[in-house]
Amino acid sequence: MQAAPFSALESAVQSAIQSAFQLYAQQHPELASVSPQWQPMAGGSSNRLYSSVADSLVLRVNAAPEQVPGVDRRREADVLTQLQGQPWAPWVLHCAVQPSAEGDHGWLLTRWHGDSPADGLTAAQRAQLLDAVAAWQALELDVQSQEMSLEMDYDALLAGYGAMLAGLPMERALQQLVVRAARELALLPEIPRVLTHHDLHPGNLCLSEGALVVVDWEYAALGSAWFDAAALVQRCGLDAAQIGVLPAFANLDAKALAQGLARAGWLCDALECLWYWARGLGGTDRKMADLMRDTLRLLKQPEAAAAG
Repeated sequence: MQAAPFSALESAVQSAIQSAFQLYAQQHPELASVSPQWQPMAGGSSNRLYSSVADSLVLRVNAAPEQVPGVDRRREADVLTQLQGQPWAPWVLHCAVQPSAEGDHGWLLTRWHGDSPADGLTAAQRAQLLDAVAAWQALELDVQSQEMSLEMDYDALLAGYGAMLAGLPMERALQQLVVRAARELALLPEIPRVLTHHDLHPGNLCLSEGALVVVDWEYAALGSAWFDAAALVQRCGLDAAQIGVLPAFANLDAKALAQGLARAGWLCDALECLWYWARGLGGTDRKMADLMRDTLRLLKQPEAAAAG
């Protein structure tokens, strides 16, 4: 994660930042003398990110719910709580899930974990990432004492997309994409449900003194590890043989693994396409014409090809 050129912040965001840190500082007297100099950071297209490098702090001001389809802030907070102490997990200082009177939609305060790899992952970094994924797939999360489920409801996610796409350009094609995504999801080789990040890419990896830390767990849930597996192949440079050693895929033969990765790769592309359509293109570098082409390309890809 890199600092972006500084520009004047909107008053509402300034207020949210000050409110967030003051609330945390009230609970931690050792920070009474800390006065962070927040700088906007380059990051995702939804949440606002700010850093105070001198204080080793990062503050995320959450986007409105309609900007982040599939996110459950309470689930994210619960997952992050259960990950604390893991060497590859972000060090969370405070997580506020409720909207505040200042107009923000909650916030997350963490330690600074370093920059993202600038030129792709090295072999050593890929090995660290694979070890981290294996570790979180093997975690036994506490799901009994929570008011909400830690599981990702993919059917509800797709139904939500269907509702959000109503009235948009290419609506008929987009609804066809939703239906096909549900069909492809049902045809994935069966594996155990495990903790799944759902948004793995180099931009969500940080290097802290050579150690890899995985950030941005807002889509994390108990779910299908096929999504992380496809991201590891498509975005992080791993191969099927490396994926095959992960706990979630231990009982699959090479053919089933290859077929699952091909189908999951299509699903990841389709869900990303639907995500952009549902939330709009504001704050991204995507063009509507490109999004329309992606939609048609995904629909034209034969299902047999998606299955490997």
